[in-house]
Order: sequence, then structure tokens, then C-alpha cells
Amino acid sequence: MEISKKSQQAGNNSVNIQAEHVSINSGLTIAHVKEIANEIFESNFYKLTGLAKETADKRAREITDQFIQELAQKNPAGMQAADDPDFQHSLFTAQKEYARCGHKELGDILVDILVDRTKQEERSLLQIVLNESLSIAPKLNSEQLDILACRFNVCYTRRLNIQNIEMFADYLNNGILIFSDPINSKLSNYYHIEFVGCASIRTGKTNLVKILTKNYQAIFCKGYPQEAIKEIEDREPNISLVHIQSPHDSSLIQARGMNDDAIKKMCSDKGISEESVNQLIQINKKHLMNQQEVREFLGKISPRFPQFLVDATSSPFNNMELSSVGIAIAHAHSLKKAGFDADLSIWI
Repeated sequence: MEISKKSQQAGNNSVNIQAEHVSINSGLTIAHVKEIANEIFESNFYKLTGLAKETADKRAREITDQFIQELAQKNPAGMQAADDPDFQHSLFTAQKEYARCGHKELGDILVDILVDRTKQEERSLLQIVLNESLSIAPKLNSEQLDILACRFNVCYTRRLNIQNIEMFADYLNNGILIFSDPINSKLSNYYHIEFVGCASIRTGKTNLVKILTKNYQAIFCKGYPQEAIKEIEDREPNISLVHIQSPHDSSLIQARGMNDDAIKKMCSDKGISEESVNQLIQINKKHLMNQQEVREFLGKISPRFPQFLVDATSSPFNNMELSSVGIAIAHAHSLKKAGFDADLSIWI
């Protein structure tokens, strides 16, 4: 691990990060935390011999260095967690599992979970879930991790930064389809995901098209003429301020908000009455694409997406309900593979 040496000045109660030195209230440094971490592994791991011991020790140092480097960047105050018995147990779990297999993808996920774990000082549900995730993630292979992340991204997230069709297409391709290859793979993948407690396979199926339409209404609104809001505009002149030109037809308009919640917020900020807001939402819904039109549109902006919908429908993917541990692991995998960075506490 290398952190560039730079002199720093900081005020009271602040954090300094330098090579091998992190000053925090507890007095712990990177060197001290690394020493604790190495001692934890050496004192608790199986007594191996020969090449196996050398390999395990090397892997343990790798994941320890990666963890400390990311912790120094993302949550330097979390160094003090090294003195906590429960966190030491979590750290050893990550070291042990990575030392056994050395799989880079698993190591990245374990490190991300560990960094999140340092942020949890109290015994909260999130702390319990993160601890459990460190034990469960090593029981999943790459295909199963992708299945979890794909389900998480399409059904459990709503990308608030999407502002146009191009950004939505990028979300489909790089937030969903990047994980979709194993969706229609062996049934045993789904049985195993359920067995380790990351998801339940329910009897009812999820309508993915409806989920996307609900979360991203502005993308699927065909637009309507100015006359459609004349009645509202006569009593609420500000209604025009929450409208934009339709991206599908420049002669039409549509509500600016991506979904009902966004429309309500915008209208509230403009002083528009609740009655008028509800009327606008109904006008907007009336001009949404139907399911067949949505499918055709998805195919135009993301040619692989229709096949994904077919694969999802013909597999247990559409019946999956993620557990808290499944969400935590999917969240970590999404961060590492797709760069999706959001606070896990949103879901747990």
C-alpha cells in the first residue's frame, strides 16, 4: 500500500492522513491498525504449512492493505474500530475467507463491506447485517453475485440523477445489463442464493416493465398538447413552470418531474394546490406508453434489454425477494462492478 507523503495542517477534532500516520481521537495510526490486523490473522488462522501457509499469509496481507487504504480514503475516523472486539471478529472473517480463495472480486466486496462496518458504532440492524454479509458473501460465486446485483439495481433502486433518455439508456446498459448474463442460467444458482439466505423465491412474479415505468415516468410519457393543462393553468399560472418539451415529440409537453414524488415536490415549491397537482399527475399518467410501447422503446435505446426481459420472465429472477443480507452484498457488488455509490442505510 502506498499513500503519498504530504505535510498537512488541521484544526482541532480534524483528521490528518499521511503515509502510515492517521491522527484521530483514539490515537491509532495506519501502522498500528495494520499491526493489529496482522496479529489478528496470525493468531487465529489455521496452522497451515509450506506453500499453503505462504499463500494464505500473502492473501491476508493483500486484503488488509486494501482495506486500510480504502478506509483511510473513505472513513479515516473508522480506524478506531480496530480496538473493538466485534469489529476485530469481522476483520478476521474477511481475512480468513479471502486467504482461503484469493478471489479478487470477493476481496473487493469484503473490503467494501468492512469499510461500511467501521461506520457502525452501535449495535444496529445495519451492523448485524454487515457482519453476517462477511460470512455469506464467500458462499456465492460470480454468477450468483451478478444475479443479486441485477435484481437489486432494477427492482430496489431509483436513480435520482437521471435527467434524460441518454442517461436512462446508460443506466439500463451499465447498471442492469452489466449483471444480466447469468439471469437465465442454471436453476441451482437461484436455489443456492435462497439456501444461503440472500433471497426468497416467491410464487408471485414481478412486472419489471411496470417497475421501470413507475420509477421513470418522464422517460415513458409520450407528451400532451398545451391545451391539456389549460383548465389547471387558468387557476394556476405557475403550472407551466413544471413542464418541459416532450423528448418524444417537440410539439408536445410533459411534466418535468421523473415520477409522482418529483412532480409533487416541484409543484409544492411553486405554490400549486394539491388538487391541481393530483389533476396534473392524472394527465401525465393518461399519456404514458402502454406496456407494449414501453418494451419497444426499451429495445430501441438498449437493444439487449428485450432479451433480458425474456430471460427474467422465464427464470426465478422475477420471483426473487432479496433479504437484508442479499441487499448488502448486492450493494457492495454494484459499487465495485458498476460504480453505484449510495448509502446502504437507504435500504437497511
